[in-house]
Amino acid sequence: MPPDIDNLDIGQTCRKQLCDLLERLAGQGVSQQQVALRAGLPPQYLSDIKNGRRPMTELVARRIGHEFQINYEWLLGLSDSLEPVVLRTSSQNSSSTGNWLPVFPHPISGNPQNQSKWDGTSLQVTGAAAAKIVRLRWPYVLRFGADDHRDRIQRGDLILVSQSDSDDAEIHVVECRRQLVLARKQIDGSWKRLAKGERLPKSTTVAGHCVGVIWSSLVGSHS
Repeated sequence: MPPDIDNLDIGQTCRKQLCDLLERLAGQGVSQQQVALRAGLPPQYLSDIKNGRRPMTELVARRIGHEFQINYEWLLGLSDSLEPVVLRTSSQNSSSTGNWLPVFPHPISGNPQNQSKWDGTSLQVTGAAAAKIVRLRWPYVLRFGADDHRDRIQRGDLILVSQSDSDDAEIHVVECRRQLVLARKQIDGSWKRLAKGERLPKSTTVAGHCVGVIWSSLVGSHS
């Protein structure tokens, strides 16, 4: 089978952008090894991306972009601008229109913009996730505050959540003792909490589902 020319071009663009960034940072006294460690990547992993042995994934690009305050889409060859995409607060008009979603430390119920405990922090959702939010019910971003017992999600990950049920979702928001938590449905119809592995009854009420991780705190575990 002949190689996929489009994928080869994308890979070459990502490597060129990464090399450009490493040269910029080297000029500021930041070595390639320091770049990797600050981005939460093994130095060899970053070297493999640079030399074409591994692909530049969106999660890796987001992590590097966040750490060094650059636009991760530039690393992916999807933007000509280095200007970063960052969280913003209510003092920066975070309730304005666009793909900005409120960020919460815990799952919520109801209109995200009307939550009394929202501190005004928002995240701009871009890429594939941005195309999905128009079809989601009251979407918001959840900053996961624990560790998944199956190690699929890590503490600090930012997760896109929709307040609707989905048969295809791996992880749901469910109500447990008047508290909303993340859980997986088991084969027998019961539920298991992500954070503690606690078993929940079949009658547990579903309040939403996780669409996907849009920013990873520990990229190495997801890549």
